[in-house]
Amino acid sequence: MASFDFDSLTLGEVSIIEDLSGLSISAIAVAESPKGKALAALAMVAKRRSGEPTFTFNQAMALTLDEANAVIGLDDDEPAEDSDEGKGERSDESATE
Repeated sequence: MASFDFDSLTLGEVSIIEDLSGLSISAIAVAESPKGKALAALAMVAKRRSGEPTFTFNQAMALTLDEANAVIGLDDDEPAEDSDEGKGERSDESATE
């Protein structure tokens, strides 16, 4: 599944996620923030967008962490920012500087 596109959230979806999680949308990315309700709210929105308009917050709360990550797209095989993949390679632009 593709990664969840946070930039495409409607303000209504942002409001729902904030209400259900008890966190501001910007606080969700903070490592120390509680994640259970936030992940459930994001999973609920993702499921509703993917063709399950009646998917509930309670159903999302019953997902395992792996299931929620899969629904949201957090389990995609993209290299981590701190991985070594692509390091040491210079682009044409940076090679001329």
